[in-house]
Amino acid sequence: MSTEISPENERFIEKQIASGTFRTRSDVLDAGVELLRMRNELLDRIDESRRQLDSGQYTEYDEQTLQRRFEELKARAHNTGHGAK
Repeated sequence: MSTEISPENERFIEKQIASGTFRTRSDVLDAGVELLRMRNELLDRIDESRRQLDSGQYTEYDEQTLQRRFEELKARAHNTGHGAK
């Protein structure tokens, strides 16, 4: 499949390959499309969050309970191997 992109983007792709960041043009384009997918998923999550806020589906935290919540989340991330010390 052939793709037409701007000369500026073509130069960027060539630099990415020349620097060794990516091996092929397809790898660069796949990475770009993946970022667009991630962006769209994030925007969908933001829209859903906005809908929940607007409908009153949220929890209010004071400073103390918010700090406790962060500590719980950090502990959970650490226990699942996704956190850093």
